[in-house]
Amino acid sequence: MNLFKAESLRRNLVLTFIWLWVASALAATLAAFWLAGRSAQISLDRILKDDALALATQIHWDDSGPVFAADPNTADYLIFDSLSPSRFMVINQNGKKLVGNALLSLPKEASEQTAGIPIFFDSENDFGNLRVVAIRLEHKQSPGYVWVLVGESQAKRNQISKELAAAIFLPAIALAVLIVPLLFAGIRYGLAPANAINDAVSRRGIDDLSAIPISQVPTELKGLISHINDLLKRLQEAIAHERRFISDAAHQLRTPLAGIKLLVDDLLRTSQASPKAPPNPEVLSELSSASARVTQLVRQLLTLARSEGVNTIETSDIELGELVVDLINHWKPVFRQNSKNFVISTEMQSLSTFKFKTNSTLLKEVLNNLIDNAFNYGGDKVYLNATIQNERLLLRVLDNGKSVVADDLEKMLTPFWRGKDLSQHGVGLGLPIAQKTCALLGGHLSIQINPEVEGTQITIDLPLQ
Repeated sequence: MNLFKAESLRRNLVLTFIWLWVASALAATLAAFWLAGRSAQISLDRILKDDALALATQIHWDDSGPVFAADPNTADYLIFDSLSPSRFMVINQNGKKLVGNALLSLPKEASEQTAGIPIFFDSENDFGNLRVVAIRLEHKQSPGYVWVLVGESQAKRNQISKELAAAIFLPAIALAVLIVPLLFAGIRYGLAPANAINDAVSRRGIDDLSAIPISQVPTELKGLISHINDLLKRLQEAIAHERRFISDAAHQLRTPLAGIKLLVDDLLRTSQASPKAPPNPEVLSELSSASARVTQLVRQLLTLARSEGVNTIETSDIELGELVVDLINHWKPVFRQNSKNFVISTEMQSLSTFKFKTNSTLLKEVLNNLIDNAFNYGGDKVYLNATIQNERLLLRVLDNGKSVVADDLEKMLTPFWRGKDLSQHGVGLGLPIAQKTCALLGGHLSIQINPEVEGTQITIDLPLQ
């Protein structure tokens, strides 16, 4: 499943940043507008309260009760507002208006309000929608009290809100005009190292598999480039292995094919010289032997090539005794004709009914390769043994020939490697094929030598599960 669409990284970054910027700018602007409006409301209410307190300074108490000392013009001057005319009213406890230019109503909760604490409320009257403050004033030596009410039009506050909105939104829009180009430039600058890497890789030749320099790579891309370098290294090794394989295969095929050509040319010359004479039996025998070697070489090359890159194989339940019978039927005549012995150990015979899961064809291929090596390069006896240890099946092929030199143990598993004294048999593919096949079967192959005993032992370790 694709987690990301195959789109331009620059386009994705630009869209992401623009959406983030728009969302954050909108949220910040709305929050700033709300906070500015709230602050303006609080400030204007405070000014409205100051106007009411300014009128309250003109109230005096005498024997008759509260009296407003200033004239109406002075009162208007005390609460003058250039944006919109203020409305005010001063009344006593009986509801008698002492002074005022409008009739303002008290809210219902006014009767429970503490003296000196202002009440702010909205009021709809003949002058429109007003914001009103009401303050109750009392005198220590007089039981009476007065209400001072001052109101101003909400249009004034709406106008101030619009001015605040313009003061907030217009700079934000101007900032957007400035930020968007800077955003594009910043993303281009940020992606410059990635573009440089892309250009450097695109300029490489098809055969250039060297590692990409990581010193100038940004931290975020170092992991990716490291993995790419690892892939390039493995690709180099795979190509080098294939080239070596092709070169070695061509070298190994060249000699027997040249021999076959010489033998065929000899038969042609003989046939042309004496058309009625029968073919030379020795030449035919050599030709048959050479063609057999080429056939074996090609088969082993194909087996080795097919084993490369295989991860899974089909398995089935097999009986160890059936496997042994097939091996005996194939190898007993070969050993008998060459005056050699093929010995099945008593431990293996006791496990003849033991069943396990594996690929019978591949396991036979491995054992045939090991027995063939022991037959050609060992002594006059080859032993086949089997034991079970720790839920694993151990199959051993042991010969009584000359022991392998310790320094040659690792080389024996290298394709096309052959010992100095082994010029007449094989091409050096039997053990490498056996090792790779054992790995496919989930096990491993190991070679053991014992300095005190002549011979070489090769063990196949297979899991029973």
